[in-house]
Amino acid sequence: MASKGFLFEDDLSSIDPEVEELISLEEERQFRKLVMIASESLCPEPVRRVLASPFTNLYAEGLPPAKMEFEDEETLLDFEHMLAYHRRYFDRRYYKGCDYVNFVESLAQKRVCQLFATDKASKSEIKISPDQIYANVQPLSGSPANNAIYEAFLKPGDTVMGMSLTSGGHLTHGSPVNRSGKYYRVVSYEVDRKTGKLDYDKILELAIRERPKLIIAGYSAYPLDIDWKMFKEIADRVGAILVADIAHPAGLVVAGQFSNPVGYADVVVFTTHKTLCGPRGAVILTTDPEKARRIDAAVFPGEQGGPHINNIAAKAVCFKIAQTKEFKKLQARIVENARTLAKALQDLGLELAYGGTDSHMVLIDLKSVETPTGVPLDGETASRILDMCHITCNKNTIVGDESAAFPSAIRLGTTIVTQLGMGPEEMRTIARLIHKVLTNIYTFRYAGSVGPLGRGKIDPEIVEEVREEVEKLVARVTGKDFRKIGHGYPHYYVKHLPEEKKTPLFEEHKKLGATIGVYNNWKLPKHYGNPEMEKDAINNGLAITDLGDSGIIEVRGERAKPLLQEVTSKNIYSLGVGEGLQSFLFGKNGVLIDEVIIIRWDTDNTRGEDKYLLLTHPQRKDTVKCWIRNLSDGYTLFDDNDIHAKIEGPVVVRDREANGEVETGITRLSLVGEKLPEFLGKLDSKLDYWRATNYKLYTTKLAGTEVGVFRVGHTENHRMDLLVPARYARNVWGYLLKEGRAFGIQPVGRETWGNSVGAELPQNPGNIDCEALYNSSPTHFDVTKPYFIGHGRVKPKTSPKKKVFRFEQPKLKRQTCLYEKHLELTKKSRFVLFAGWLMPVCYTRIGEEHEAVRTKAGLFDLSHMGVLEVSGEYATRFLDLVTTNYVPMLRVGQSHYSYILDPNGSVMDDVYIYKLANDRYMIVVNAVNAEKIKAWFEAVNSGEVLIDVENPWKMVEDKVEIRDLKDERSGQDQRVDLGLQGPNSLEILQKISDDPEQRLRISQLRRSELIHEELRGIDLIISRSGYTGEEVGYELYVHPRKAPELWDMILEEGASLGVKPAGLGARDSLRIEAGFPLYGHELAGPHDISPAGAGYAPFVKLHKPYFIGRKKFIEKEKTRTMEIIRFKMDNVGIRAVKPGFAVINRKGMVIGHVTSCALIGETQLGMAYVDRKYTAEGTKIGVVFPTKGAQPLATTTNPRLGERLPTYEPATVLPRFPFKPKKILKTGEE
Repeated sequence: MASKGFLFEDDLSSIDPEVEELISLEEERQFRKLVMIASESLCPEPVRRVLASPFTNLYAEGLPPAKMEFEDEETLLDFEHMLAYHRRYFDRRYYKGCDYVNFVESLAQKRVCQLFATDKASKSEIKISPDQIYANVQPLSGSPANNAIYEAFLKPGDTVMGMSLTSGGHLTHGSPVNRSGKYYRVVSYEVDRKTGKLDYDKILELAIRERPKLIIAGYSAYPLDIDWKMFKEIADRVGAILVADIAHPAGLVVAGQFSNPVGYADVVVFTTHKTLCGPRGAVILTTDPEKARRIDAAVFPGEQGGPHINNIAAKAVCFKIAQTKEFKKLQARIVENARTLAKALQDLGLELAYGGTDSHMVLIDLKSVETPTGVPLDGETASRILDMCHITCNKNTIVGDESAAFPSAIRLGTTIVTQLGMGPEEMRTIARLIHKVLTNIYTFRYAGSVGPLGRGKIDPEIVEEVREEVEKLVARVTGKDFRKIGHGYPHYYVKHLPEEKKTPLFEEHKKLGATIGVYNNWKLPKHYGNPEMEKDAINNGLAITDLGDSGIIEVRGERAKPLLQEVTSKNIYSLGVGEGLQSFLFGKNGVLIDEVIIIRWDTDNTRGEDKYLLLTHPQRKDTVKCWIRNLSDGYTLFDDNDIHAKIEGPVVVRDREANGEVETGITRLSLVGEKLPEFLGKLDSKLDYWRATNYKLYTTKLAGTEVGVFRVGHTENHRMDLLVPARYARNVWGYLLKEGRAFGIQPVGRETWGNSVGAELPQNPGNIDCEALYNSSPTHFDVTKPYFIGHGRVKPKTSPKKKVFRFEQPKLKRQTCLYEKHLELTKKSRFVLFAGWLMPVCYTRIGEEHEAVRTKAGLFDLSHMGVLEVSGEYATRFLDLVTTNYVPMLRVGQSHYSYILDPNGSVMDDVYIYKLANDRYMIVVNAVNAEKIKAWFEAVNSGEVLIDVENPWKMVEDKVEIRDLKDERSGQDQRVDLGLQGPNSLEILQKISDDPEQRLRISQLRRSELIHEELRGIDLIISRSGYTGEEVGYELYVHPRKAPELWDMILEEGASLGVKPAGLGARDSLRIEAGFPLYGHELAGPHDISPAGAGYAPFVKLHKPYFIGRKKFIEKEKTRTMEIIRFKMDNVGIRAVKPGFAVINRKGMVIGHVTSCALIGETQLGMAYVDRKYTAEGTKIGVVFPTKGAQPLATTTNPRLGERLPTYEPATVLPRFPFKPKKILKTGEE
C-alpha cells in the first residue's frame, strides 16, 4: 500500500475493494429500484462531498461565539473581521482548532433561519423574520433532537401528549418501547376512525382532561396538512409547550407546499434527510431566546457529545440548495406526484388510509385489497414482495391496528422518484404495477409465538413482468438501462436482453471451416462441410461435438440437497460426491420443466454445504435457473392445494454459462462413437468406459487441465461428456483432436448431432405433468420419496404392504441411577411408580420445593427420561421428517422443542432435540414414551412401517444410526438428565467450576443453547433449558455412573444458595403454573389434543412440505373447536380438582374437561381443554365436582329426593402463559 507518511491516501479500490464494491452495489440499488421510502431522499453530490471533507476530523463540543449569531451573512464571511475577533476572544468550544467550524455552523444557522422565516410568505398570518429564529443545527438525527427537547422542558413523570404510533405518530412521541414512553406519562390522541383526519375538538378535550406539559404535533405517517393555529390554541388553553415535529414535510414547508409551524409552535424540530434532501441530521428551532438557551444545553452536554461538523457543513449546503427555485419546483412536483399516485391507486380500487394526501406520502390500507385467498394482506408481506418486484416501500401501522408488529398498510413516498425526474405519467404506471402485485398475492398465515404471521406467495411470472416494467421505466427516465450495465445474480434476477452468444470454442470452429448457425441465441457449427462423414463418425468411429450451449447450473448451500430432492423425481440423497443421475425437474403442480442431469459435485463439511451441478437442455436453462431461484426465495406458489408449503431453501443458484472466455464458466463437450472406449483408455488408463457408472463424474487431466468426465446412458452410441473450465476449453479441444487423429476423430456440427444423437433426447417438456411422465417412464421416478412437487399425482399401480406401527408399553418397575440418593433424602412412602420408574413425589413438601425453584434453585432427577441419539449424514433430514419443528434451522450447540406425530396426525410424544454436531443429534423423550419412540424411529428407519396413510409406498430416503444413550452398550457416550432450575442455578454451576473461562462460557449460554464441558472431572452436556418456566435453568446430561457424584456436588456447593432437591410433585406444579403441557394430559390423551390445541402451534412448521402426519394434522385442525386454558379456582380450602372433572360455563353447559391441576400456595391452578369460545382471559367458568363414588363425568337426570348431585366451584380463566415469551427462544425462520 503506497502512501505518504501514514495518511493512507491510496484509492478506496486498493485499500478496501470490498467496501468499494458495496458502495457501488448500493448506488445501483438506489437508482435501479423504485425507492419509495417516504423517509428517504437522494442526497445531492455536493452535499455528500462535504460529508467526506476534512471537517469530519474535528471535535467541537460547544457553540460558536455569540457575536456570530447576530451578524448578517456578508459580515459573517468577512474573514479578516471575524478572525480578528476570534483571536482576541476565541469561542465557546471545549477544543481549540475550531476557527472554521464556527463559520460553517453559524452559516448553517443563518441559512436555516432564512428558510423557515415567514416574514415574506404571503400565506402566513404570523410574520417571523430570520433574526427572530434561534437554530440549533447540532442534533445527530430526529430521535436525539426530540429527546433533547424532552430534556430541556420536562422532568420524568411529566405528561406528554402526542399521536399514537398506530395512527401515524413516531416512536419518540410516547411509544412505550421508546425512552419517551418510559420516562414520561404519555396520553395519545388518534385520528378520527371514520374520516381519517385529526379531530381538533377531541384533541382539545383530551388536553383539558389530561393537562399535558408538552404537546407534540407532526407525524411520521399522517399525510395530511396540519392546522398549526388550532394546535397553538389547544396548547395555550392548557398551558402546554407545543412542539411541531415536521421531520417529514420540512422540505415541503420551506417550499410553501405545507403549512409552516414557525410562529405557532414553541419549538419546531425536523430532520434534514427526508424531503429536505440533505444529510442525515436534525435541527431545532424556536423564537424564544430562553427556550433556545435550554435547548442548546439539552443538546450538549445533555443529549450528545461533540457535534459532527462535517454533517453541519453538509446541512449548510443543503439549506443553500433549498433556497433555489429548482428546489421549490422539486417540492411542488413531489406533492403533485403524490396526489397523482393517490388518485391512480384509488381509481384502481385501492383504499387509502386518511383518504388521500397533502404531502409526499401515500398510505395504502391493505384491508381493502381483495386477495385470491380471502386472507387479509399485511404490510410486511406486501412490502417484501413489492421489493422483490423492485418497488421498495415500508410497512406501516394505521388507525385500527392493534400492534406495530402487525401493520395493515404500506407507506409510499414520492421524493426519490421525483428527484429522478418522474412525473404524473410515471406515477400512474407505478400505481398500476403496485395494484398488479398486491391483488395477485396469495395470502396465508402461519402460527407465530405472539400471534399469526402473515405470509404470501405470488406467481413468478408476475414478479418477472413487474421487474421488467420497472427496469424499462427507470431506463426511460434516467437513460440508464441496467439490464445492459447493471449487476446480475445474486443482486438482480431480471432477464437480460436477448443477445447472440458464443461458446469458448467459437474461433476453433471457424478455423475448422464450420458453417455457423444460431441455436437458442448461441452461435454453433451446423456442420464442418461433410455431414455424411460426421454421421459415420458418430455411428462407427469417433466424434466430438461442442455442447457449450447446454445449461450448467450450480446449486449450493446447506439446503441444496433437500431442495433438489423436493423438485425432482429421483432420490438425490442416494448420491455420493461425484455421483450423478438423470431426473425430471418439476414446476408448479408437477408440470415438467426439464429433464436434467444432476451431479453431486462437492461437499464442504466445514460449512455444512453441498454443491450440485444441473445440466439442462439449452432452451430450458433460464427456466430451470429462475424456477429454483424463486423457490429458494420462498414466495413462489408451486402447489395450488397447499399454500403453506415451501420448498427447502435458501440456496445459491449460479449460472456457470461459458459465454466466451469467462473465468468462472464451464463448458461441455461430448465424445461419441464405437471407438470411444479405446480412445478413453489412451487418454487415461483409469478411464474404463465399460466399468463407468452412468453420470458418475470421473476426473482426469487433459492438456494439463483437470476435466470432469461422465458416461451418458440414454443413447445407443457409446458416449462420454466432458465438463471443462471455459478458459482452457480451446486447449482441451485441440488436445482431443490431436490425440484422436489415430482414431479418425471427426468434429460434428449441431445438425448432424441433432439427427443422430440429439433426436433420442427427450422432447421439449411443454405441458407434460408428472402423472403422464410416470405412466410413460416409471423408472425415472423414485415414488417412495416422502415428497416432491406433484407427488400426489403419481400413484403406483402396485403398492407394498407396510405394517401399521403398534407398540405395547411394557409394564416395568425400574429405579433410576439416583434411587439410593433419594432414599438418603426422603422416605420410601413418598415414592410412586411414574412411567415405570420409582420416583419421589417430594423430599419435604411440594410447596417448599416449588418455592425453592421460583426463588432460589431446585435440583431434579430427570434420569427416567429417554435419551436417544440419531447420527449420520442423513440425520438432519430424518429428524425433519419425523418431527414437526424445523431441524435444518438448528446450528451446532442449539436445541428446540418439537413433536412427533403418527401418520394420522396424532401426537406420539413431545421432545427436545439437541444438535451436537452437523451429523449428530440428541433427542430427549418422555419417560412414558421412551421405548415407543425408539421403536418408532427404528421402524421408520427400516422402511417397514406405514408413514403416510394416503401414500403407503412412502419411506425415508436414507438411513441413520439410532442409539439409546441410556443403554450400557453406548459406553462412555451414555447420558442421563439432571435438571437445575431457578434464579440461582447459574451461580451454583459457576461455583462448581474452577475455570474462569468456563464460568464465562456457561454464563453466556442463551436460552436453548448447549455446551460440552467438564466440571471437576465430570463430562457434561450443559443445556440452558427446562420444564419449569424459569428464565434461568439448566439440564445437565451426564454419564449415569457420574450422576450420583454430580447430584451430591450440586447439593453441597449450592446449599448456601438455597438449592433443594425437588420431586415429581413440584415438577408438576411448576409446569402447570407455567402453562406447559404434559403428554397424556394436555397432549394426546383421551381427547387426542394436538400441539395447536395445547397452544403450541408455532412448533408445528407447516412451511415444511412434508413431515409424518402433516396432512392429517392440517385436516384435524380445520375442525378443531377446543383449546387448552389455564385457570385458577376462585375459592381456597376446597377439594382437590382432578383431571377429568367437567368444566361448565355460566349457564351450566359442559364446555370441556380439566386436564391437570395443582395446589400452588393456597390456590389451585389448573389447565383444561375447553370450547375456544371460553378461552379469553378473565372468563368465568365452573369446575364440577362429582358425587362420591361416581365417575367424574356422571350425569344426573330425574334426580330423586335425597340424592346427592354434583357440585361446582367457580374458576377464572388465566392468560395462557404467565411468562412473556422471549425472542431468543427461536422456533424457526418461517
